[in-house]
Amino acid sequence: MTPVFGAFPARRLAWLCGLVGLGGMLGLACVEQQEEKPTPEDQEYVKKNLLSAAPTPQFKVDADLDGKVVYLGLDAAPNPIEPGRDVKITQYWKVVSPPGEGWRMFSHISGPNNAGYQNRDHGPMRGKYPVAQWKAGDIIKDEFTFALPASWQFDHVEIYTGLWRSGPTNMPIKSGPHDGKNRILAAVIPVKQTSIPQAAVKKYLVRRTAKPIKVDGKLDEPAWKTAPYLGAFVDTMTGTPAAASVKTDAKMLWDDQNLYIAFENTDPDVWSTLTKRDDKLWTQEAVEVMIDADGNGKSYIELQVAPNNNVFDTYLPEYRKYEDTLDPKRKPYDWNSKVKTAVKVDGTLNKRNDQDKGWTVEIALPLADANGLATPPIKTPPALGDTWKVNLFRLDAPEGKAQIAVGWSPPMIGDFHRLDRFGQIVFVDEKGDLPAPPPPPGAAALKGRREAIDEGMKGVHGAHNNGALRLEGRKAPAAAKGKKASDGESKKK
Repeated sequence: MTPVFGAFPARRLAWLCGLVGLGGMLGLACVEQQEEKPTPEDQEYVKKNLLSAAPTPQFKVDADLDGKVVYLGLDAAPNPIEPGRDVKITQYWKVVSPPGEGWRMFSHISGPNNAGYQNRDHGPMRGKYPVAQWKAGDIIKDEFTFALPASWQFDHVEIYTGLWRSGPTNMPIKSGPHDGKNRILAAVIPVKQTSIPQAAVKKYLVRRTAKPIKVDGKLDEPAWKTAPYLGAFVDTMTGTPAAASVKTDAKMLWDDQNLYIAFENTDPDVWSTLTKRDDKLWTQEAVEVMIDADGNGKSYIELQVAPNNNVFDTYLPEYRKYEDTLDPKRKPYDWNSKVKTAVKVDGTLNKRNDQDKGWTVEIALPLADANGLATPPIKTPPALGDTWKVNLFRLDAPEGKAQIAVGWSPPMIGDFHRLDRFGQIVFVDEKGDLPAPPPPPGAAALKGRREAIDEGMKGVHGAHNNGALRLEGRKAPAAAKGKKASDGESKKK
């Protein structure tokens, strides 16, 4: 998933860091900016936003940061929030004693469980009054804006804030609502629910291959030649077509041992410097596969491959929870699959100043590994017609630009782990067909009995050629007029 950064003054030099939800875990994003020298206009703006008295905000917090600063709260306009429209946040800080050098402010926006994360770090008062300059007695008014995507699916948004310095270290919170990581929970703001058309969840027929695939990144087997593409990947947030520079498509095959996955990625600058198993590949360039094999919408595996053929894999027993939730002796990402991967680069890996064409990834995932650590295990090999829930993504990181995320079945929010948006794959034969469904139970026996009845009714008076009887004879005489009802007949009241 791609972090979203706020705007910063062009002349300010600082490291702005924040938690970023990418590929299933929280990472750290830092942005270097230039220091801004105050102008008379800057000084006037600061004077205007240093308040003489503490306000009464809509969302009152009064969080104590290490006895040095009190976060008073914030105002939000509009409230409730409307997806797709700008939201103005006005927050208030009271300085008890100067925080000291190196401290900076952060602001994070997200839904539940950090879904749809946005980093809105900025300098206080538009960068005109850095935290290092705060003085005892200051009451600081700070504003920033953000907008939720029109596809936002949650009924609220959470605002987190605090102070941090390099390390990174967040200033300790002595009292007030927080997330356990020294981020103040500044507000939980309701969001108006809107009916946004959703891109259709994708479906793909995975063809069986008669011969095992050699995993070499070449995709030159006949089975790959005839396998259909899943369809061009799209923007994960909007479902709109991806730019030509990140054109991505994929194919799949299967046999009794493996699920085979192939990615074809256009990329003018192919690079990756992370070399350890389970490194944070999603922070650079990678392709990603998520599989909910039993379709329970709860447990799933995550697999990533970088252009240097490094691998990240993990098992999630629940949404965004990892192996350590099963056993405290385990660590996140310590489950390793027996996946085989190969990458072929059309260009030069990690040579940033030349022009590449792209890279191809070939994956052979043992069918049993799609189950991760779940019990009971899924049935392998699958029968024709069996289905799994799957999604595929690609992350591209152009030099000097924001990271780009594209996917097969777009989640429509900034969260790859949205299981209800996973596509469906169906296991089919080598021609892409499914066998005709069997007749319902007992259908053959019923047909045999019917044929026996038809045979036995031949020559019977009144029988049609289909065995049905037709009653013939005189009509029954009509009841005598005025005759009383019989004993068993109900009388009208």
